[in-house]
Amino acid sequence: MSNSSVISSIKNVTTSSIINIIVSNTTLLLLETSVLKSDLNIEKTFKYCWDKYPELFGKIKIVYTDVDVNGNVIIDNNKIIENNINYLNEYYNKGYKLFVGFSVSTILKGVLPWFETTGVDAKGISLTSSSISLKFPKPIYRLQINDNKTILSLDSILQTSNKIYYIYSEDEETSNTNINFINSLYPDKIVPFLVKSDSSNLTLDNMKELYKDVDDNSVSIMYLFINNQESNFLKLFNEEYTLQTPTYDCNISVNAEINPLSNFGIVNRYHNISNLSLSTSKLYRDCLGNLGDVFVPTVTNALLLINNLAINSNINTLSSHNSILEFDENNDIKYYTLLDQVYASKSNGDFYFDKIVYTLYDPFVKKSV
Repeated sequence: MSNSSVISSIKNVTTSSIINIIVSNTTLLLLETSVLKSDLNIEKTFKYCWDKYPELFGKIKIVYTDVDVNGNVIIDNNKIIENNINYLNEYYNKGYKLFVGFSVSTILKGVLPWFETTGVDAKGISLTSSSISLKFPKPIYRLQINDNKTILSLDSILQTSNKIYYIYSEDEETSNTNINFINSLYPDKIVPFLVKSDSSNLTLDNMKELYKDVDDNSVSIMYLFINNQESNFLKLFNEEYTLQTPTYDCNISVNAEINPLSNFGIVNRYHNISNLSLSTSKLYRDCLGNLGDVFVPTVTNALLLINNLAINSNINTLSSHNSILEFDENNDIKYYTLLDQVYASKSNGDFYFDKIVYTLYDPFVKKSV
């Protein structure tokens, strides 16, 4: 491997990474946040693959775009987008053409104009952005499925519900877009609850107010992305005040940390939705086995895609580490297998996630099951 050939790769909102690969005159820039849990897990997954398989994948230099010159964390999305664009300009002017990251839909939306007006011969890879609003032709390959597919996987449940409690992050493209989509499918059912970025309104009193009119035929959907909002929401519930409805966590980019004190408050009610194909590679299974909940499944396919885009290979004939790596006319991933797991308990008192149902949209898997 040549050390003279460097790709600069951009992860989500706050980090930017540069990958060394065989081919020259290619670049990958990773823009990401230094505090967003999904970004941190992306970085850990990349680092595991680089260290474990140095003969396959070159390391990426990481730059955090939510950090100012004094090392202070920036929380203003507009400033973070501005920093992303500054890094894009810097590395593009150095000859870099391949940019990876943009894990948050809000950030991806903010940098798309740069690709259309400045980086016209550049390409990007987004690892976990999923907003329905970005479902249009673009020079960015999205490796996470669109949120409409996640929501539609729950259609039979949502159709028969009386109320859909929608718990979502403020100032996030994905969360806000989904309200309109859900309301278009299930009119007049949504009961929204916007979670502030610092989780300050996630209180027991607010939950009791939210669910004051709950009935036995209601469900909840969680779209929480910022910091530890998922975990902060779940830890409000315990034996005295349990989850009031079956609750579906649709942030398939990261798993919530569960406080043991909440075990009996969420058991048989908390559902985790994940994009976990039945057809996976040895590399994928290795990462999952060693990294556990830290593992970000889209990273393995990103590494494969990066190496092929860097040498202008035909990506229509790629193999895959997870499901089929094929894109539609919008450069969004086409195939997926969604797994619904409910938090359950064993007779010995242990808690675990019980596999409930797979939603298959994967031709290879369908032929195998």
